[in-house]
Amino acid sequence: MNELLLIKAGEVSEILNNEEVIMEIVSKAYVSFTSGKCTLPQSVFLRFPNNNSNRIIGLPAYMGDDVDAAGIKWISSFPHNINQGIERASALMILNNVKNGHAEAVLESSIISAKRTAASAAVAAHLIHSNPDETVVGFVGCGRINTEISLFLKKKFKNIKRLIAFDMVPERAEKFLYNIKAKDMDTEVVSSVEEVLKKAPLVSFATTAGVPYIHDISCCTPNSTILNISLRDFGPNVILKTDNIVDDLDHVCRENTAIHLTEQACGNREFVRCPIADVITGKEKGRVEGKTVVYSPFGLGVLDLALACYVRKEAKNKGLGTVIEDFLP
Repeated sequence: MNELLLIKAGEVSEILNNEEVIMEIVSKAYVSFTSGKCTLPQSVFLRFPNNNSNRIIGLPAYMGDDVDAAGIKWISSFPHNINQGIERASALMILNNVKNGHAEAVLESSIISAKRTAASAAVAAHLIHSNPDETVVGFVGCGRINTEISLFLKKKFKNIKRLIAFDMVPERAEKFLYNIKAKDMDTEVVSSVEEVLKKAPLVSFATTAGVPYIHDISCCTPNSTILNISLRDFGPNVILKTDNIVDDLDHVCRENTAIHLTEQACGNREFVRCPIADVITGKEKGRVEGKTVVYSPFGLGVLDLALACYVRKEAKNKGLGTVIEDFLP
């Protein structure tokens, strides 16, 4: 066959409308990966001369078990897009037949990417945060990723009553909180990251920071949990004092992430306690006493692949997608 299935953004959104299902898929993908049933090369970063903010990343992956699929996500990040009223990130996912290598499907993937990132954050928060009945959640960076994370966190933490946010553009934080709050929730826009960390025991960082700017989190308590989604907000002196959990150590120790910079500073990786899959399976505890927990997920291609395969299967079941005939030679 030489046809290709094209699945557009609206169709992807229609299918990925259940946070609990997405979190289950992400959890299983983590366990499958650490069980050695996946192939996951390092991500490829395409950067541009004299431009440190823009990039395009390729994330190839193969996943075994009942997925048995291969593919690659090609995702761009152009932070200044938001000043023009367009999305920072855009992405495509290509799925390949594992028997003959032919491309079988192309999916809009910025939605898949945002959903799997948010699911990863919420799964980790549920497992590692000290208070399952948490009522206060903070957000640093008020873009699409934290918007998605808020939706997933509300599924895991049913008693959230107060949302606190900080963004370099206060108006963006106000709009963010207006969009994500429920009727019975209080909201507050604060003027600094420190205020968020002081007031919220559970905080999600999803910024476009390229270098660390936070070098002290003494305002946090041992019961605090930080979701380090943007990866480059914290300096090594912070990371060395916290209980660190990652998605995969080899992947996250790259591209000047906070974990990578800390490895360079101290010459080892012993400051990272475990991957999140070990917590999911019960091999490791969610946290150790006396330390703030920092979860730093690099973002693994197997998560995108697992979700993309689910979307393709559901699209076929629902009669969604456009079949492009005679696409291949």
